[in-house]
Amino acid sequence: MGEAIGYFLELRIRFRRNPEARAIVDRCLGLIAAAQQAEPHQFSELEAEVDRLRGELVRRFGEKEDATRH
Repeated sequence: MGEAIGYFLELRIRFRRNPEARAIVDRCLGLIAAAQQAEPHQFSELEAEVDRLRGELVRRFGEKEDATRH
């Protein structure tokens, strides 16, 4: 789960100037937070929604680029 949070936080920074993309990312982060308190039967539904939204981000805005660090 921590890996997913990190992924979406990176996307939030990447899309900080794009309100539409940021809204999708925020929805994913909300779903991840909900999953941490979800009942076992709800977890798979939340995970599927996160995967769907991740796919939508990739379709709309492309794959994640590697960051150059100085």
